[in-house]
Amino acid sequence: MSDSRQRQLAVEPQRSVIVQAPAGSGKTTLLVERYLGLLAAVEAPEEILAITFTRKAAAEMRERILQFLEPDYAASGPHEEAALAKARAVADKVAEWGLLDNPQRLLIRTIDSFNHYLARTMPVASQLGPVPAPAENTRALYREAARRVLARADGRDELAEDVRRLLLWRDHRSQDIEDLLVSLLGKREQWLRALGMSGHPDRADFERVVRDVVVDQLASAREALDAALGRATIDAENLLDILRQAAGCLAADGKASAFDGCDLTRLPGADPADRATWRALGFALLTNSGGWRASPNKNQGFPPKSEHKERLVPLLDRLRDDEALAAWIDRARSLPDPSYGDEEWEVLAAMIRVLEATAAELELVFAETGQSDFAGIGAAALRGLGDEYNGYTDLALYLDRRLRHILVDEYQDTNWGQYHLLEKLVGGWQPGEERSLFLVGDPMQSIYRFREAEVGLFMRTREHGIGAQVVESCRLTRNFRSAAEIVDWVNERLGPIFPADEDISAGAVSYAPSEAGHGAGGGVEILARSDRATEADALARRVARAIDEHRQDPDFSAAIIVRARSHLADILPALQRHGVGYRAVKLDPLLTRPVVQDLLAITRAIANPADKAAVLAVLRSPVSGLTLADLHALAGEGRSMTACDALEGLGEEARTRAERVLETLGRAQALWRKRPVRDLVEGAWRRLGGPHVLRDPDSECRDAAAYLDTLSAAEDQDLFEDWNAFMELLDEQFTEGDPPDEDIKLEILTMHGAKGLEWDLVVLPGLDRGTGGNSRELLYWLPFTPESGQERVLIAPLRSAEEDDNTDLIKLIRAQQKQREAYEHQRLLYVAATRAREQLVLSASLDPEKQPIQPASGSLLSDLWPTCGEDFVRALDEAPEAGERAIEGNERPDQGLRRVVAGWTPPLGERLEWRPALPPREREVEIEFNWAGVQVRRIGTVLHRLLERVGEVGIERFDDVQRRALGERIPGLLKAMGTGPDDLDAAVEPIREAFERTLESETGRWILSGEHREAACELPLSGIIDDKLVNAVIDRTFVDEHGTRWIIDYKSGYHAGGDLEGFLGEEAERYNVQLDIYRRLFEQMGETDIKAALYLPRHDRLVVAG
Repeated sequence: MSDSRQRQLAVEPQRSVIVQAPAGSGKTTLLVERYLGLLAAVEAPEEILAITFTRKAAAEMRERILQFLEPDYAASGPHEEAALAKARAVADKVAEWGLLDNPQRLLIRTIDSFNHYLARTMPVASQLGPVPAPAENTRALYREAARRVLARADGRDELAEDVRRLLLWRDHRSQDIEDLLVSLLGKREQWLRALGMSGHPDRADFERVVRDVVVDQLASAREALDAALGRATIDAENLLDILRQAAGCLAADGKASAFDGCDLTRLPGADPADRATWRALGFALLTNSGGWRASPNKNQGFPPKSEHKERLVPLLDRLRDDEALAAWIDRARSLPDPSYGDEEWEVLAAMIRVLEATAAELELVFAETGQSDFAGIGAAALRGLGDEYNGYTDLALYLDRRLRHILVDEYQDTNWGQYHLLEKLVGGWQPGEERSLFLVGDPMQSIYRFREAEVGLFMRTREHGIGAQVVESCRLTRNFRSAAEIVDWVNERLGPIFPADEDISAGAVSYAPSEAGHGAGGGVEILARSDRATEADALARRVARAIDEHRQDPDFSAAIIVRARSHLADILPALQRHGVGYRAVKLDPLLTRPVVQDLLAITRAIANPADKAAVLAVLRSPVSGLTLADLHALAGEGRSMTACDALEGLGEEARTRAERVLETLGRAQALWRKRPVRDLVEGAWRRLGGPHVLRDPDSECRDAAAYLDTLSAAEDQDLFEDWNAFMELLDEQFTEGDPPDEDIKLEILTMHGAKGLEWDLVVLPGLDRGTGGNSRELLYWLPFTPESGQERVLIAPLRSAEEDDNTDLIKLIRAQQKQREAYEHQRLLYVAATRAREQLVLSASLDPEKQPIQPASGSLLSDLWPTCGEDFVRALDEAPEAGERAIEGNERPDQGLRRVVAGWTPPLGERLEWRPALPPREREVEIEFNWAGVQVRRIGTVLHRLLERVGEVGIERFDDVQRRALGERIPGLLKAMGTGPDDLDAAVEPIREAFERTLESETGRWILSGEHREAACELPLSGIIDDKLVNAVIDRTFVDEHGTRWIIDYKSGYHAGGDLEGFLGEEAERYNVQLDIYRRLFEQMGETDIKAALYLPRHDRLVVAG
């Protein structure tokens, strides 16, 4: 499967080609070689235009080209020899052009900078006037435009009527309309173009699109139906006859059904009028959730023992494994009527006109502020080139003469606007001219739908070219990045989850296998644990071990790559526990950092002295550190904080602290709007000692500086006139992360942020987790890429506030969007996995108590499950049991307030006094599982879980059905813990026997009663005993009818010989210290009447401690 010939074709300068370059295939080297070869074919370097999508990619490409052009550069390997030979061949030209001294002559631009150049060059044709600067905070500008349009609701023109219609549609929820307009303005590049707005939307045009989509869906469903019936050797007429008899039964009973009004003389086809027959087919064969019926009943027209039911059941059995057909029938029966209702169309038309007006208003806001966004500049660039209808501009004609070769990197991330730009750039090219178009990318790495990237454009261009420009298709296969084991795993495990057939309109990309460019020497590991905490701990150990093993390798690197930032909640603390340093860039929202929350409270308190919550937040923060009792004394029960005696209820130290804060805030409040906001906030924070009580000064000072910079930007944009606008800006800010450090080997980032990067070790955690749902839109639309012609769009308005359910058209759009998201999730997993050079670790947390074990829908693991499910279940079975995690000595919990010392004044003298770390308390006795066998340990664990479940429900509400169900789970729980088939029966029996004995015994039922007060199972407690930290989990605790607190610790030990009382006495003595610790923990919480006991279910004995 060598791709040498494909690589040679791709760099021949006279060819126009589109190259599919999978991960690790050396795409950048190919681009550079192509560019160097083109230098030999042009008279000036400005005849070549290279377009990338990021500044980093543009800089890397320019640097690599100049590197090859240096006279003394030597190839670093065989893969660079061809590029170096081409660089040597143009050495004289390079010297003549002075290219090394003037590298700006290399036209290597990002798409945004090129658009800016076009708009700047033709300010009149682009209708942009003086070229605006890209806005840093676009949402504030969007919101201003939306508010201006909504403010016209009181007018008497057509737009005012449209705005009022929208407000009525949404039950006058004006803030909803405003928020949704703001959201849509950020995506206007797509809907403005797709809707072809003119102020007068054509209903027939929009309904024609709906009809075309419905017909296409029905045709695909009919094709699937015919194929399935053929495979199952089912006669269509026989099936129709069965359905007719079912319809007759329901009609005879006078029951309305999906059979009413449908044509059952033939199978349904692609005509929208056949939707009724598709609904009838789905009604008879499918459940409401879309699966095959086990057996239809009288409700579907199939009475028991009826002849036509007996005929249908075998047919269903033959179709039962065909999930694809069930999905097609389910989809076909849910398709909408290909026409809008009158009220629906009136709202949609009004919405389109309001959107058009809002987009026009936004252009005015841009002009007034001298700012724009990338979408606005991109649209201006297209206008600056002109078009065939209105005539091309001088700039377009100049570029047509000047540019002879165009290269585009990451073409799979192209959107329609960028596609149209390329169309115009090559629109004047004629056959036979020495011009070329080079497009390179990988549709399997298209993961930016949220930026309007349209992967279908890659496939469309590959098949049909761009405009009149035809391109040849090349596909690379060698992966020079990853070890052979990783390449093979990706081929074998990820490849099959991709769609078998490509679909341009739906964005379905089929998998293209790779071959290893390196030999063996790596590996893929599957890790699974029963909960997220133990998964995080295992991953931290794995990374720590890898870093330690490569301590002598200065180039070793590792990365933890997550699908969402929220998936790091357990991982980051685990890394800290294991002493693993890491660098995370722009990973956490700035607002989540405590120091930023404190600064925000100071800002609010200065801006609005009446903001009581903000003032209390400052008083509670480390710059003051008042206790909750102090805050209640100050402001509780409706007390006014502005009263002259407001501080009288505080103690002397608390009063001093509060006075200092209120005085500092008062000074700043007096200077509001007279001094820069940043100066006021930073000055107050420093005066109160904020920088001197930071737990991690380096990191938190960077976060504080980022917040203060945001204050400056907000003031420059006048955002403090609308606090919500400032908060929107703040919500968009992220922490910068730690600066680069040679000693830090681990990076943490998201899957989208990892694209284009690589590491020796890559860890993909939390594959079982999904992400949040999609937000609602004012407008539902589904753009799709046809094989030819312009972009088309399905569109529907948000349902009215009075409607309980979405319309069928909205359901269709959302279903199609969900399918496209599913396709992109597959590609996202591919991108993440192919970042690894040597080692790839995939992990998840799975609940062993759920049978069968399976991941949540929408998770990346659900995509992997068909090919890797057994691997994850095996990894879960082999996982070590999670015991109590000993807290390291340097993890001393801070049980006091972190605050400035009393009487503090700047500058700070001595640092806060250091206190040694609090050591954890070690067990003075070995617990049961340390000396018992592994199997005994599993028996005890399962028995604990069963009793915990009963205790949670309460024995009084634990019925026989629940009892049987819980008992049936015993084998599964044991297997999940690693019990083999040979030992299973021997382990199940003592658990079942002890469980049943406990449920039947008077003592057991008393312990598990749900009538006790303050009852709890597996209650975690922490405290300090004898100056040592103690973490404990209480098996069962409650307060009985006499007010006694019972602490009961389950022990699954068993004594088969004589002298049972002696055995019980030894057990009591063994665990006396442990029970005493539990008792002392409750005493610290104010309990006095306490009894602690052991309960041995296998003997049904309660042993009360001394």
